[in-house]
Amino acid sequence: MTRSVKTLFLDKSITALLLAAVVALVFTITTSVYVKNLERENGALRAQLTEIASLAGDAARIKSTVESKEKKIGLRKTKGIVSTLEQTLGSLGLKASVIRPLEKKKVNVFTENNAELEIRGTDLNSIVNLLYRIENSPLPMKIKNAEIKTTFEDPDKFILKLTVSLLTRA
Repeated sequence: MTRSVKTLFLDKSITALLLAAVVALVFTITTSVYVKNLERENGALRAQLTEIASLAGDAARIKSTVESKEKKIGLRKTKGIVSTLEQTLGSLGLKASVIRPLEKKKVNVFTENNAELEIRGTDLNSIVNLLYRIENSPLPMKIKNAEIKTTFEDPDKFILKLTVSLLTRA
């Protein structure tokens, strides 16, 4: 009987060891699967982080470019569209018969100031020079509407009507 007790005890020990080995194996497999999933997720997050860092660098570069352009063109408070047009006309030796401010529109952080300009009795060369100065001005101006008519008295003289807008930071 002692032999059967020893065998029974040995069988229980072997069974317990086998059970412990199976539990350890299941635990090891579960842990390795969990670790692989975490490593895959970590790799995806690292890729996203490098992409975000790249985009942050691009955003900082664009911001500095915009700030330098704003400083260059003086996109702060300006005197107004009427005085800006008068200075442009004065530099070309032209005189406007009508300069009148129109409505102001607020667009995001900018204000768009519009003005109507009329010049009578000017030649085509002066018109081209004026349009060039407005389009290539250091201030952000644009021509919204242009109308050119000839005069009855002299076909070489023109009447120019422009609607010009100036963007300023609000």
